[in-house]
Amino acid sequence: MTNFRFIPQGLLLLIVLLTSACAHRTALTPPGNVLEHQRQLQAITHWQLSGKLGIRTADDSGSASLKWAQENTGYHINLSGPLGQKRMVITGAPDKVRLEQTGEPAQEAKSPEALIKKQLGWTLPVTQLAYWVRGVPAPKGRITRLEQNSAGLIAQLQQGDWLITYSNYSDQTFNGKTLVLPGKVTAEYQDVRLILAIRQWQLGAQPQ
Repeated sequence: MTNFRFIPQGLLLLIVLLTSACAHRTALTPPGNVLEHQRQLQAITHWQLSGKLGIRTADDSGSASLKWAQENTGYHINLSGPLGQKRMVITGAPDKVRLEQTGEPAQEAKSPEALIKKQLGWTLPVTQLAYWVRGVPAPKGRITRLEQNSAGLIAQLQQGDWLITYSNYSDQTFNGKTLVLPGKVTAEYQDVRLILAIRQWQLGAQPQ
């Protein structure tokens, strides 16, 4: 395995996106230009996904139905039943996030990560996940490991303290183009393991 620890991040991304790994993939439309494919994914500012989020910590585990709507830097995340708790809604914009739980007073903070950690006791890296779920590295955070599959898509990413593993990629349509997005994302940090199984993608602004 190549050690990327001492390669500047911009050069690192160029190298790994032009290098093929050996994992087997089938039934996908390989991106003709991997760098351009990454740029197209990063440029999607409006999207929605629905699926299931599994959460494992040292003390507990559970799952929740997830609906996530992203509009530029704003987001609305609806979790039903995380770790056996009540319905939770996270609404955020830069420097402001609001957490609502059924039957509980709403809480606000500047950071979604800090607010979730304080209220629920576990970590959900909302800011980075907005990029990771699309199969691209977050714009901030040092990349120390990146592996690709044979289609040039990210199979595993180590960014900051998180290890992200991708699988179940599928073709999605956006502005008349076919883009390949992940169907399963696993993110691990210390004793926290998040497993996101994406059932449906909707790319682009949705009609009001």
